[in-house]
Amino acid sequence: LAKMDALEFRLVERAATPRGERGSFLVRIPAALLAFQGHFPGDPVLPGVAQLLDLALDRVHALWPELGQPRRVTRLKFRQKIGPGDELEVRLERDALEVRFELHRGPELCTQGCLDFSSASPPRPAQ
Repeated sequence: LAKMDALEFRLVERAATPRGERGSFLVRIPAALLAFQGHFPGDPVLPGVAQLLDLALDRVHALWPELGQPRRVTRLKFRQKIGPGDELEVRLERDALEVRFELHRGPELCTQGCLDFSSASPPRPAQ
């Protein structure tokens, strides 16, 4: 995965919402990022795991370190590939123990999903 010191994030917004809080960061994806090695020669693409861990989850922990590790990821969609040199906005919106994230390149939505930080499992129906 990518080295975190290679990614430099800039906080551009942090605000309360009616149901929680939101934040957004700008980041430029360096061409020399380790995550690009072998993925894919001649047409580098930022792997989904790097998008999820190094961009979305890292910024969630920067804003809300108390959330710990997510229990699951839902509604994950990779819409556009992300490559070297791309300038992205990482948008996060928290509602209690759920954080929705979007990765945008300008007006274009590249990736979106939801991180569920709830620790309790829903009750199982009686058998």
